[in-house]
Amino acid sequence: MSYLANVTLPFNPYYDDLTIHHIRILRGDEVIEVDVKSRYIVMRRERSFERLVLDGRWTMAITLPDVRVGDIIDTAMTLAGDPACFQGEFSVPVMLQNVIYWDKRHARLLVPPQRQIYMRPFPLGWTEPKVSKLDDGYSEILFEAEHIRECDYEFDSPGWVMPVRGAYASSIDNWPRVGDVMRTGFEGDNNYPEGLLAVIQQIEADHDKVADRIVAAVRWVQESIRYFAFSFGEGGFVPRTLKEIYADRIGDCKDVSKMIAAMLTKMGVESWPALVDTKRGFDLINTQPRLGSFNHCISMCVHEGRMYWFEGTSDVAQGGDLAHMAQNDLGYALILKPGGDLVRMMDKQPALDYEVREVIHLPEKKGEETLIEIDYIYRGARADGVRRELRHQSLTSYVEDRCALFSYIYGMNMCAIPQMIDDRGLNEITITTLVTTDNPWHRGGGDKVFFSPESGFDYVLEEPEGHRRFPFDIGDVREGRITTLIKTGLTLVWPEKAKVWDFGGLRLSFTPRQTAEGYEAVRDYTVVRPWLSADEKMALDRAYSEIGTYDRMSICVPAQPALSWLPGFITRAAIWGGLPLAGVAIWLIARLL
Repeated sequence: MSYLANVTLPFNPYYDDLTIHHIRILRGDEVIEVDVKSRYIVMRRERSFERLVLDGRWTMAITLPDVRVGDIIDTAMTLAGDPACFQGEFSVPVMLQNVIYWDKRHARLLVPPQRQIYMRPFPLGWTEPKVSKLDDGYSEILFEAEHIRECDYEFDSPGWVMPVRGAYASSIDNWPRVGDVMRTGFEGDNNYPEGLLAVIQQIEADHDKVADRIVAAVRWVQESIRYFAFSFGEGGFVPRTLKEIYADRIGDCKDVSKMIAAMLTKMGVESWPALVDTKRGFDLINTQPRLGSFNHCISMCVHEGRMYWFEGTSDVAQGGDLAHMAQNDLGYALILKPGGDLVRMMDKQPALDYEVREVIHLPEKKGEETLIEIDYIYRGARADGVRRELRHQSLTSYVEDRCALFSYIYGMNMCAIPQMIDDRGLNEITITTLVTTDNPWHRGGGDKVFFSPESGFDYVLEEPEGHRRFPFDIGDVREGRITTLIKTGLTLVWPEKAKVWDFGGLRLSFTPRQTAEGYEAVRDYTVVRPWLSADEKMALDRAYSEIGTYDRMSICVPAQPALSWLPGFITRAAIWGGLPLAGVAIWLIARLL
């Protein structure tokens, strides 16, 4: 009720014209006209300011009087206008289903005679439209349906999954045309400020190799230009000038991508901005070419026949030389160069970006100290993530959650101050810590059980759901390995056979072996692609319990077997029968001496 009684209509005052035709409350046979002129207010609402974005959008708000349960709110409005940079091209998604039940859906497109509209349905299909010619020469594309059930959706699906029926409508039928329209705002700015030219010259003087110059230019932008988006009017689609960006040292994704491309171009490297969709990028190739396909801008370059992709808005300067600098695979990208088309960004093979090596010294005698040595190794984007975290906290604070875990498992323990090695060239960070405890054991049915501190698979395991309709989003996990080496003279009980689980987009494995140093177990997970199909996720759910037994390692030392009654009786008889005889022998020897 409260939501429906307040009509809010956002619009962009730089190019939108908003017209309210009427707002009516339908109550049975009664039609109540709302006096919009006396009840509306217009306010500027920067709803994205917390995300460092200013777009200048306004909101018309109308509070409706006396709205009651059972009323129908009838609103008729027109929103007209587009940024001039769109060059008159048109694109819109036509939603034919929603998260709420619709009693009736009526949507139509009026197409002028000189215009052609291309449409492609969503993966779940659409309601076939009726196309008719009107008297004024316009074509009407009409979608009508009744009793439309709410869509079935899953929150952990990839962003490119469209859980509703509908279609994309566009006046463009090919991606190069989309690139031509969007590229216009990036072209023609060759007015490099003197300060920027000096930066470029300094980079060239400091680095002889082109690859090192590329990395230096990208890092300079990441370190020097802080993120803030001035998206007034066409600012949401057109970057500012190089002079403005350099003078303010402020920019959004378009600005920093333009800056990186301009710097590399000046150095003689082929470089361009590129448009991507961080949510639906992997499915762009299957959608209708349209202007609204992208939500982010990055940059790319070509060096020695290979394409490299750069995220200029990174809030930490990326580590690694050009070969080891992390690159985020967002699926498909539209390179903003003449004739640029939609391209697959990379055929990225899984990389070992997270590794744990733990060596556990288990003593045989009670009361002796147990020593656990742990190396945490982060590579690529994971290493950049650690650097980002360490900008705002100490290394000790960063590993506090690990120390808390050790306390939970082992009770009283000593967690040594961690040490870190940051190899910027290889983009690899190693954090080492030591844990000591006097009693690492738990009891289970008389057996002593030791739990290793590191989980192997919890980064890719989710609680089983029981059913699945859409693909499952694994997230940004790529590949990891946890190696556990236990050095001890104790007889241990552990899983002896190797195990592999293959779920198409995800592979897990457990490899045990006995070495000269002790028992070693290696747990690997490899994410082939960042999502699982519904069937793959269901297979993972079915194997959840089995995988869990190999996840957080538990090593068992069997209890000493109890003696049976017969061996016990013989032992007691020998002891109590032999003691008197031994006493007599000792007495005789003493008398003789």
